[in-house]
Amino acid sequence: MTDYDEARLADAMAWPRPSGIWRRLFASLIDYLIVLIALYSLIAILFLTTDGGVKGSFWLTWRTCQAATVHGDASLAPYNWQVCRTSVFDLAVAEWAVGTSPSSQSAETASISIDLDPRGNFRPAALNLGFLELVVLASYLLVMEWTSGQPIGKRVMAIAVHDQDDKERVGLPVRKAFRRQVMKFLGALPMTLSGGWYAFQAWGSAPGATQDFSKLEIAGAYAALFLTLVWPIWIAISIVLGNEPIHDRFAGTTVRVEEPQT
Repeated sequence: MTDYDEARLADAMAWPRPSGIWRRLFASLIDYLIVLIALYSLIAILFLTTDGGVKGSFWLTWRTCQAATVHGDASLAPYNWQVCRTSVFDLAVAEWAVGTSPSSQSAETASISIDLDPRGNFRPAALNLGFLELVVLASYLLVMEWTSGQPIGKRVMAIAVHDQDDKERVGLPVRKAFRRQVMKFLGALPMTLSGGWYAFQAWGSAPGATQDFSKLEIAGAYAALFLTLVWPIWIAISIVLGNEPIHDRFAGTTVRVEEPQT
């Protein structure tokens, strides 16, 4: 064994052991739930203070729907109505009414979705901030990994992100923390951008027929969803095989188990 090989082996042995898939998975789940609860709470406050002008639709939602009767407009009478509500800890983050026509001859008027204010009245379309879910999560992870190398989930699971060029450093250089989050969530970028575009396109529009999308828009949405789902699976497979995932290789970082001090 050459001196170079011996130096590399000694350097590898000086590091704590790499984190496996399960510690990373549970740490990510904890961090996601922390961000989701905080974001839900903020949207719930905005929903109330803006008279329903802001709402949120997220990956993990608790949705309830029940049959309802709409009064006051004869044109709405032929529809079968349901009022749906998304909430967390019984705090609403979105309310809307969905009407379907059982005998409609026109696809454009077969379904109507109308946003509601906190009192259950119809209102122009609210701004859906659901597209910010992954943006807020990435920002939280960036700040925590920059300052300490340990978001709350990683701290609970006793793992930490380290700079491969400086194993004694606590936290990451800001450029590495930024590069790590950009590459980690790169697969979700098309879905986030399209979600933001659709949210601002619909914001403030008058109640009416459910929006009709072109085949190209539908195909693009499915492609973005496919990439969003495949990207984390690819990352997980890399970790299971014992390799550094793409965001750690790109940023020059590594995730290691925090060994107890002896």
